[in-house]
Amino acid sequence: MSSILYLGPEGTHSHDAARRCFGDSSELTPCVSHHDLFAQLEAGKNRRGCMTALLPVENSSEGPVTQTLDLLAEHPELFILESISMPIKHHLMAHPKLRHLEDIERLYSHPQALGQCRVKIDKWLPQVERIAEPSTAASAEKVAHEPASAALASAAAAERYGLKILKRNMQTSNQNTTRFLILSTKKRPLPAKAEESGNIRSLVYVVLHNRPGALLHALSPFDAAGVDLTFIQSRPLPGKPWEYAFFIEAVTNWSQPAHSAAWQLIAALSASARQLGVYVAK
Repeated sequence: MSSILYLGPEGTHSHDAARRCFGDSSELTPCVSHHDLFAQLEAGKNRRGCMTALLPVENSSEGPVTQTLDLLAEHPELFILESISMPIKHHLMAHPKLRHLEDIERLYSHPQALGQCRVKIDKWLPQVERIAEPSTAASAEKVAHEPASAALASAAAAERYGLKILKRNMQTSNQNTTRFLILSTKKRPLPAKAEESGNIRSLVYVVLHNRPGALLHALSPFDAAGVDLTFIQSRPLPGKPWEYAFFIEAVTNWSQPAHSAAWQLIAALSASARQLGVYVAK
């Protein structure tokens, strides 16, 4: 079985999602960054078999993970197989020698985690320096060697690095959820009867002409065809200041004639347009 790539190190929420999705018996391979993960997918696309990766695309509190979106746009050879959602719980943890919250001088975590926990950080640690790290697990590992520091990370990270959990569930929202995409170097057919489940999604990438009303005109065919849109995100076009592309997620697999016609019209109205994947959302 080929390995499953995820954003590491072990103990990240991506690691937890990969374990839940693929099982502990799967060969899970941590990547140090988004760029590392996509580079490994790129290197493996011509190998026999296929390579698979799991990475976050959106959080219910902090919004889209823009690194994921930007790299999806750069790698049209990859396929989105599935979307899964997982509740995310961040815990405040520290070296076992640390006794009181007042003793914390620095707080480490991933920028997304710091944002998702902003309200409770302001309440419990208003004067503490907040330092962004590449991952929540890397933050926990650093704190294991700094008795005056704390981290926001998962319970698995606390166990792995021998840390003491000072406060559980630091996330502002009890419904804090992250959506992950499963990517592959090879396309996979949708499961039988998937369309009947109502959980089909399609992610498209559209570059519009820079003129008044361009976005309105591009979205109108979706409305006319009755296509429900669940996600719209603009991203800057590299090398073109103040020009943007749009990621749009629609509830369709384009099999209905009206939906297919809408896509053809959208493509005609756009400078460029392509489908990044049709997949089941869980």
